[in-house]
Amino acid sequence: MIKNQIKKLYTKLIKKQFKKCGRNIIIEYPAFIAGGDKISIGNNVILHRNARIETLDAFQNQRFKPHLVIGNDVRINPYCHIGCVNKIIIGNDVLIASNVLIIDHFHGTSEYKQLKIPPRSRKLYCKGPIIIKDNVWIGENVSILPGVTIGKNAIIGANSVVTKDVPENSIVGGNPARVIKILKES
Repeated sequence: MIKNQIKKLYTKLIKKQFKKCGRNIIIEYPAFIAGGDKISIGNNVILHRNARIETLDAFQNQRFKPHLVIGNDVRINPYCHIGCVNKIIIGNDVLIASNVLIIDHFHGTSEYKQLKIPPRSRKLYCKGPIIIKDNVWIGENVSILPGVTIGKNAIIGANSVVTKDVPENSIVGGNPARVIKILKES
């Protein structure tokens, strides 16, 4: 009973940080939220403990206009990290398993001249937004990299690294993730 009251109080305090926040939200302690004024959350969202959701509008001398949207009926399980400097849109009815990384930027590029700069000092680069459409299931330990769109009804297998667009109604897996099966009506 006390645990539920603490959870409700914690959720109430954290909800105030968001640009927009729907109804029936549960945010478990401890969750890390940064740049909440650039984050919109729909209805019936559960953000489990130790999730890290952040938008970054400045890094060193760079400026960004991040936009992060989490749709309705989304569950984000423990130890997920969502990092946004550009745009990340998570659709409705999305299930994100534990230890998932969704990040729309890199520290530097793969150019040789970047090797002379320590990673923490490199500029942030964004290849494009991440769009996760409705009814997607993202398995445990998945990494979703910048510039990717995941189609409606897709399933991303555990331990996958998503570097390219994922077609709707597909199952993908591996590193890099590739299509394993297209789901069709029988």
